[in-house]
Amino acid sequence: MQTEFAKALFYSLLFAIGGAPTIAMWLIRLQISDPNLWWPPFVGLSIILACVLAPLILLQNTFFFFKRKQWSDIQFKKPAVFYFILDVICLISWLYFSLA
Repeated sequence: MQTEFAKALFYSLLFAIGGAPTIAMWLIRLQISDPNLWWPPFVGLSIILACVLAPLILLQNTFFFFKRKQWSDIQFKKPAVFYFILDVICLISWLYFSLA
């Protein structure tokens, strides 16, 4: 069994990898109606968001790493559940946009 600390780190890193393209996809879908023009803005926006989102998640995980001995495992449950829900939302949106 994984501890809540390990789950929080894993789910947040998974969101750092998949969250930027998902947010970029949402923004591009809201702004562009022509499906042939979405790839270049999608890639550029994904890179920009990843340059912001990934360092923030890494800073947060560094904070978690240094607090892991001071905090109980129960305190890591909320971030783990939060990032798991974000990952599920990202997955559902990717499936929706891929199949729609």
